[in-house]
Amino acid sequence: MLRAVIDTNVFLSALWSSRGAAFEIFAELRRGRWQMILSNHLLFEYEEVGKRNAVEMNLTLDDIDAVLDALCASAEHRQLEPDWIPRLIDPDDEPLLQLAVEGGVPVIVTRNARHLKPAQNFGIEVLTPAEFLARLKESE
Repeated sequence: MLRAVIDTNVFLSALWSSRGAAFEIFAELRRGRWQMILSNHLLFEYEEVGKRNAVEMNLTLDDIDAVLDALCASAEHRQLEPDWIPRLIDPDDEPLLQLAVEGGVPVIVTRNARHLKPAQNFGIEVLTPAEFLARLKESE
């Protein structure tokens, strides 16, 4: 089963609209088609960004909590090690790379591939939501 780390921008896109690749990726997760890898750091980031934008998305804080609970129930959880040496230009993206490297995760899904390009040096593919969705469809 394909394992992936999902950037917060993809999570937020899925909340904003039920159309498009980001939403479909999470629909495929519910169908058990791939395995999400999640750390506490990433979960807290999802929560902060989701709740900050909830009203604009016509969602309640309880709606965000329900989505996060569902993700936690299906995700593989990893704890980040404290001695990670930063390798990216944007420090906000560093936990994504760290999670993928430490968890042996082959894919990071993001709308900002440029900042995560160094992940390729670790053998990690950086895919857009549409590319990841196409990969899932190929494996059917």
